[in-house]
Amino acid sequence: MLDKKQIPNIITLFRLVLIPFFVFFAVQGHYFASLLIFAIAALSDVVDGFIARRYNLVSNFGKLFDPLADKILAASALIIISGWGFVGWWIVALILSRDILMTLLRHFLTKKQIYLAANWGGKLKTTLQFIAIIFVLFYKAFMPELEIVKLSILIMFVIIAILTWLSAALYIFQTGKKYAK
Repeated sequence: MLDKKQIPNIITLFRLVLIPFFVFFAVQGHYFASLLIFAIAALSDVVDGFIARRYNLVSNFGKLFDPLADKILAASALIIISGWGFVGWWIVALILSRDILMTLLRHFLTKKQIYLAANWGGKLKTTLQFIAIIFVLFYKAFMPELEIVKLSILIMFVIIAILTWLSAALYIFQTGKKYAK
């Protein structure tokens, strides 16, 4: 029997299962399918977070694996988008290096029995990344390539990279303040 406490965790695992399908379809040039799968995966992040908070089903598993699933999903998409020529590898490296730093920080804190939950900065970063990725996937699936749109996408991801690092600084500041005692 399904334990209702596990529903957000099952949704997180579902998101992880969708990632290889997203990558496969994106790489094979099935842009609409990759858009659909990515949108479902991104929506699952909203749903599991809502359920976990609304029904007080937040778990240590969710605190660790929900952001990890988001990072793997976003990283996969960013690498693909970079391969398509929409953003430079340096932007992807900036965004992914922040995610690696935060994953290492979470791992370090977990060893001390400290579970770092997502804050508003991290949620904003993930939301903006997912919206931007969905825009690029929609563009790739349905619109002809225009240089002005490609430039707009580049600018959008530069802004996201800056916000990504600002959210990391916020996490580090909040964590240091909370656990330095």
